[in-house]
Amino acid sequence: MTFRFALLAGLALAVTGCTSVAPSAPTTPLESRWIGRTAGEFFAAYGPPVNDVAGANGMTLYAWRGGYINRRACQVELGVSEDYRIRKIRTVVDRKDPKGGPSHCERVLDAAPKA
Repeated sequence: MTFRFALLAGLALAVTGCTSVAPSAPTTPLESRWIGRTAGEFFAAYGPPVNDVAGANGMTLYAWRGGYINRRACQVELGVSEDYRIRKIRTVVDRKDPKGGPSHCERVLDAAPKA
């Protein structure tokens, strides 16, 4: 009985170690352009955030809005770590190009693939 309990506890610890989250590879042009860069670079280039809230694990979530064209804007959320590096970026408000080109946010935030 004790052996079974010890074995079960050991397996539980092993499985817990396997579920830790590793940084994922960038999957969007915005992630490729901005993850790993400093939030200071972003805000110096595009202006200050409109909001910030404390997140989990020392992260700060910033909401940024800009790139207004015809009263429409790009809005993104930046997840910034304690060392002020961007760890995640996701679009909140964006417009897709009807011709299949880069989205509004990709163009505004200099993440569109170069021709």
